[in-house]
Amino acid sequence: MQPANHPPAPRILGCSIASFNNAFIDLIEQDDAPAADYYRSCILGLTGKDVTQNIQYSIEATRNRFQAPREVTVVRDYDSFLSFTDWLPVKADLFLYPINNPVDTLHSSLHFKVPMSIKARQPDSPVSPHRVPNICLGAVGIRTKVRLFFPRLYNPDKKDVELTFDQKKGLYEMGLMPVLQALSPDTVTNWPVNYEGAQTRARKSRGLFQYGTRPFSGSRVRRLGYDLAEKLCQHFVWAEGMLFMVQMQGVKEAHQHRPDAMDAADVELQNALSDFYCDELMEEEHCYVDVGLELSEPGYAYQWRTDAHAELVSGITRIPLPRARALVKARESAVDYSSGLIQVSGCRVPIPAHTSSIVYFQAYTTDKALIQQNNGGRHSLSITGKAALEEEEPAYLKRLYDLYFDAKDKHDCAARVEVRIQLKDAWVEPLDFPEWLMRDSLQWRLVRLTAIIRTLRLQNQGHAELRFTSTALTLTAGLTWLANGLHSRPDDGSAARDLMCAILPLTHDYDVHGIQIIPREHHIQNNDGLPFCAHGAYFLRDMVFPPIADVPRMTRTNVISHTSYKFFFGCDFNVLRNKFYPTAYIPRSAIPKSQVRTQKGMSKRHRADNPEPPAAFANLEYEAPPPPQDTGDDLPFDERLDLPPGLDEPFAITITKHWNQFCSDILQKCGNMKGNPTSPSHCRLSMHERLVVTEDIYKETNLALIFHRVQWKRAHPVEWREAFDKFFPPPGTAPRLQPQNYPNMSYWMEWADMKRDKPAYLIDEIRTKYWGLFKQLYWIPKPYNDRLWKYSEDSGFVTLPSTYKLSAPHVIIHPSKAAPTWQPAVDDELALEEEEEDEEAEIQDPDYVPAAEWIDNVPPIPMRIYMRQEEEESSDSE
Repeated sequence: MQPANHPPAPRILGCSIASFNNAFIDLIEQDDAPAADYYRSCILGLTGKDVTQNIQYSIEATRNRFQAPREVTVVRDYDSFLSFTDWLPVKADLFLYPINNPVDTLHSSLHFKVPMSIKARQPDSPVSPHRVPNICLGAVGIRTKVRLFFPRLYNPDKKDVELTFDQKKGLYEMGLMPVLQALSPDTVTNWPVNYEGAQTRARKSRGLFQYGTRPFSGSRVRRLGYDLAEKLCQHFVWAEGMLFMVQMQGVKEAHQHRPDAMDAADVELQNALSDFYCDELMEEEHCYVDVGLELSEPGYAYQWRTDAHAELVSGITRIPLPRARALVKARESAVDYSSGLIQVSGCRVPIPAHTSSIVYFQAYTTDKALIQQNNGGRHSLSITGKAALEEEEPAYLKRLYDLYFDAKDKHDCAARVEVRIQLKDAWVEPLDFPEWLMRDSLQWRLVRLTAIIRTLRLQNQGHAELRFTSTALTLTAGLTWLANGLHSRPDDGSAARDLMCAILPLTHDYDVHGIQIIPREHHIQNNDGLPFCAHGAYFLRDMVFPPIADVPRMTRTNVISHTSYKFFFGCDFNVLRNKFYPTAYIPRSAIPKSQVRTQKGMSKRHRADNPEPPAAFANLEYEAPPPPQDTGDDLPFDERLDLPPGLDEPFAITITKHWNQFCSDILQKCGNMKGNPTSPSHCRLSMHERLVVTEDIYKETNLALIFHRVQWKRAHPVEWREAFDKFFPPPGTAPRLQPQNYPNMSYWMEWADMKRDKPAYLIDEIRTKYWGLFKQLYWIPKPYNDRLWKYSEDSGFVTLPSTYKLSAPHVIIHPSKAAPTWQPAVDDELALEEEEEDEEAEIQDPDYVPAAEWIDNVPPIPMRIYMRQEEEESSDSE
């Protein structure tokens, strides 16, 4: 019997994607909807739960399954070509790289193994090519790379497959250059004589390299391969057993044909391989072609059914169905859920050697074409946790929403199957399609993205104290993970698995459908809860929304580790929280800009073109003599001395501008904390605000509106007058030894020019006017002979805020005025609390985590739960 205050369990309601979409859209399109419905829509979109009606929706995507008859178009094509040979099978022109780009080194898995000579006088061993040191030798056109593989350098414990500097130098100087001199002596003059010279020529001004190519005639490429292998083996033991790899990618649109047109299939294959010795490659054992079948229908978005993967593999490869089921469930295979929907997904299935002429099978859809690009190792656009924190509503998500919205009624999604098959069987292998298909995916993405954007907006509008808690940040990481999984395979690396344990429902039923971490023996022994998709989609577990919590967050259960924080946000939890919500210093966010750079050079002009002169300047008049001019037509335009455009400006406005410039220059020169670049400026005002200030800023008695920290004292009447004389030295004052700040203030240099060019009586009258205004000010920087601003701690000054004890600018208060006040507009005074550290418990539990690694006083999920096995971790990262 459940407690009286426990809410009843929600009613499970199965629905199609369209029904769920409509329920969400009906909720967000209400006119003048209350705030509660706004929060309700976010919870519905992210958890599938309608909290008002107490309904848990369960998405049954296959309700939209394919219903025959349909006018379906099926196209066959050749997408990629791969070969591993001990000779170079290229007959087209080869463009050689003097300096290789490390990006072109093969790091990603090809999903099959190739026998290579790892050790001398031993049989070849099958290895994954991306684990063998290799280098890109050159390119054929824009789609084909030629690489060299060196099996003798293979180290199973080493993941880095880039050649060392000495190995690259040996390849260039002892292999490539001698062969080029023998085969093409007329072109060697365009090559640097050694590897260091090639690097020098390729290095750009900022230290980066320009990876250019040099052409080599196709008629001699095959001989180049033989001679290069021979030269390298003569000089280096590590070059023995070298193999050439040719990889052509991304040509499927150029070689399409009907599946039943076998003659066309042969012709297209010959065309695709026209740059290579195709007939001889047919006899090679380790040459493969990616053959694709694409199914589409105008006006429909096709997706693969998750429960049909085994039948799909069996139907395409002709592997018996029980064996196909085992392959689909194998640890090496992967399921790629579509937009977070569990019942529709693609798959990637390696086929063991000798099982079939097919070595790799994958089923996917073309909807990623909308956002596909190579983005930091990902094959599509993505948003990071850091980007999600920088704006109230991340612009990337808004653009992604617009892209989906524009495409939902116009973009057709095709379903594809690709198999990597030996070249000799590529054009004769029959392929056929089962008929399990569905639609309605883009509208679902809009629904999910709307909920994600709304929730992030609510989070980023909230107070930093609640925004940067572990539960709120875990939800933020989960939202970015969901957004990136709308158009790509959801990340399932170790950090993502850690996140799944914190945001998805957990189960102890290890046979349940939709489980996200394949259970291992230690999971079962420890009765670990593993994340799963309970209701047909990646629906999050319970969350807390307003009005209960001002900032949306996950319920306080599991937390992710510091390592996972670094993956999603670029830094661990403590650094992240201190960056955005520090308690030991004033945050950057408390000032209008992150930090106002000190104006090191000449101060900027005050931004008031036509100021209203004060009453004190109303009667000031002066007719300046005309300046020298020379506007002869024989002079170049930039050498003519034209009359300045403001020559007829009233003198009262000229003096007003000078006084305003004085008010602005002083604050422009107020600096930052020395040796502490993360702290805000001493002055709270942004540079724009400093450029528009007037004397009113110096009449403000609440110094907290102007400074983050300040030292003040009440000036003696004599000290106040001395300060004025330092700002506006009277005529006849001896020049100072070059002080700081003063020479770089525009008003100060203009004052010197005025004293030089204007009559003495006029200077005395201006100083009298200025002194009258100066006496009305409440505060002013304490000017020193050698500099304008000083910041060192001084016992003769009072520090504000009172809890602050370090350096701060010196200011003086008018002798007849009261003490300043300190009332920040936003309470950002330093709060320093000392907490006693609890002693760590003795290590007893194997899942023990030191207190230093806890997040918000909660231990993170044990790493053994979500960490991949070693070989799986390596495969995933590669």
